[in-house]
Amino acid sequence: MRGSVKKDKKTGKYYFVIDIGKDPLTGKRKQKKKRGFKTKKEAEKALATLLNELNEGTYIEPSKQLYIDYFNEWLISREHQLSIQTIKAYKSYLKTHISPALGHLQLNSLTSLHIQKFVAGLRDKGLSETTVKRIFNVVNASLNSAVKMELLKKNPASSIEKPKWDSKEITIWNLQQVTAFLKIAKSSHYYTAFLLAIMTGMRQGEILGLRWRDVDFKNECLYIRQTLTHDGKGFKEGAKSKAGNRSIGLDANTLSALKQQRKIVIANKLKYGSAYNDFDLVVCTSKGKPINPRNLLKNI
Repeated sequence: MRGSVKKDKKTGKYYFVIDIGKDPLTGKRKQKKKRGFKTKKEAEKALATLLNELNEGTYIEPSKQLYIDYFNEWLISREHQLSIQTIKAYKSYLKTHISPALGHLQLNSLTSLHIQKFVAGLRDKGLSETTVKRIFNVVNASLNSAVKMELLKKNPASSIEKPKWDSKEITIWNLQQVTAFLKIAKSSHYYTAFLLAIMTGMRQGEILGLRWRDVDFKNECLYIRQTLTHDGKGFKEGAKSKAGNRSIGLDANTLSALKQQRKIVIANKLKYGSAYNDFDLVVCTSKGKPINPRNLLKNI
């Protein structure tokens, strides 16, 4: 495999030409030409680097694909591995933040400086460091995939200083505060949800997705086997993570509250008959439908 260095008589600068093999589609020989070198030595050095990559089989033909087009293809390939909510979040990040800043650039032209400026721009918008970290992680994951598919030699996001998660101080209620809150919440339609959150440490989606079949009164425990999505429109089998698939012991007070809640649910089933939407939920509307997480937060 050979190449040659030549001087452009019009510009006075040097360029190299090299045969890089056959086009797999047409079967014709392919040549690569790179211009703009100030000296012959610079051109020869770049040519030698390329020859070495070709000989070692590490050369990757630069992609002219726009990053936004690549990102959309990457997202489609990930749809079967990610939850509906995660895909929605990624699409939102793409539309609002990623596409305006990086979408117009060619995939192979992305540099660490582009990514660094992108992250700085997210901070300039007033986004929390946690949100900046999430968006950066999406971009980073997409570029890691591009490297694996041999569309890029190196991930330009790998060499920048990565955003860090916010380390917010958590305020923990004392026993007196917990007792006072539950006393006030006693009259709320969502009392069972609040009680489960305090007494079991369950996540919001786990509480709102809890079914009666997953409550074991005999063994005084419950099982996390289903969660409600963040938008309240669907259920996801299992917990948020593998570690989340667990059983939780219940104290006498919580068991008593659940038994009372079950009486309310049974009464509502009888009251509404065929109009009752039976999802077997512990915490639900009077007609059995899932409670929108936003409505739950409004009542805290």
